[in-house]
Amino acid sequence: MEELETEITVGELIDTIEYDYPTFHLSMDCFWAEIVSGDLVLIEHKAAKWLKKDELDSVDWLPADITLIDKIREVI
Repeated sequence: MEELETEITVGELIDTIEYDYPTFHLSMDCFWAEIVSGDLVLIEHKAAKWLKKDELDSVDWLPADITLIDKIREVI
């Protein structure tokens, strides 16, 4: 709700990503989520897009995201 003005339900944990960037360490818990109500409104983000499974490789993912995308690809 805070960043997208959308009510969601949070599902199972996909993975916890640990990644060392040059200036900081990222620890990110990633969960499956489902929209309950509302439309996604970008408040804190510059861009967003929905991707189908066969479109996942069309994005230049950040290094920390690549492992997560591989796990998502295995499930969907």
